[in-house]
Amino acid sequence: MEFKFYRVFLTLVSRGVMLTAIMPLACFVKAWVAMRLGDRTAAGEGRLSFDFRRHTDWFGMLMILVLGFGWSKEVNIDVSRLKNMKRDVTLISLASPVTYFIIYVLLRNISQLILGINPASFIMASLYFVLRKAAFSSLFFGIIALLPIPPLDGFHIFYQFSWPKFRRWYFANYQKISEWSRYVLLAVFFLGSVSDGEFSILAPLSHMWRLLLDRLIVFNPELSGVTQTILEEIILMC
Repeated sequence: MEFKFYRVFLTLVSRGVMLTAIMPLACFVKAWVAMRLGDRTAAGEGRLSFDFRRHTDWFGMLMILVLGFGWSKEVNIDVSRLKNMKRDVTLISLASPVTYFIIYVLLRNISQLILGINPASFIMASLYFVLRKAAFSSLFFGIIALLPIPPLDGFHIFYQFSWPKFRRWYFANYQKISEWSRYVLLAVFFLGSVSDGEFSILAPLSHMWRLLLDRLIVFNPELSGVTQTILEEIILMC
């Protein structure tokens, strides 16, 4: 029982890392790319900052802490200020998911290195657990961002390369689509949880991206199962 409480505590810490460091960095990079491409809308709204409070949607933050998924404030852009709209919107939309994927690779390498240095250390094992959890959260947020569902970045990319008839249909039904897209996103999140992964859209996408990104994991002592064993043994001795 004590181990379960400690595991929950470490999970909350990893979600705190996601909220205060990883998500603000992804938002900052998106705002920075937009500024470099000529649009200072996000910069004018204070999004060129690492202060998580400038990027936090408070209900989205609560969802992350409680359920493990949520959202930040949308990074606004003004396409009229971009020189090459199709290219620039695509680059801006890719900024956040690419940042999440890079963070995943970095945190996986750091966590594997930490555990490889001293796998018998309680502190190292706890730090490994937190960083590994944060890494996989970053991976999932990157995958979610690329889904072609409004208002996600993946939809903005899809929209730029979509056919004129679709764009006219989207504009004509904007309000209805925006409303239904929220339910679709909630279904994507909850369907995997309720079905224990059997009907998860994110699971196969996660597997695909891990096949690609895990090739960049340099430090791999293959001790992924040792954390639970270490924590159980140490807590039982306390």
